Amino acid sequence: RNLASKSDESAKATKDLIEGSIAAVAEGSQAVGLVTESLERTSQLAGNVSVQMDMVVKAVEKQTAALAQVTEGIDQISSVVQTNSATAQQSAAASEELSAEADSLKQLVDGFTLASE
Repeated sequence: RNLASKSDESAKATKDLIEGSIAAVAEGSQAVGLVTESLERTSQLAGNVSVQMDMVVKAVEKQTAALAQVTEGIDQISSVVQTNSATAQQSAAASEELSAEADSLKQLVDGFTLASE
């Protein structure tokens, strides 16, 4: 009788352990499902971030190309300004030289007198 009682208690304990294990497995399975869903959402978000990063890279490349064109335009304007400045300096020097020549010529012409005077 004592043996039967111990056997019955052991069976109940085993049953409780099995039910506890089944409950733990169910909880673990549910946790795995939640983790799987979370990982899938994370993967989707990572994919979205990757697409957005590609868009940013393309936009930066376009801006870089536009800045290169602006820089080239500024360089061309600078070159034209330098050329105009050099031309203006040459014109000013030529004008001064012509003015001096005109003064010299005027002095020579003033030195002449007409015979009728």
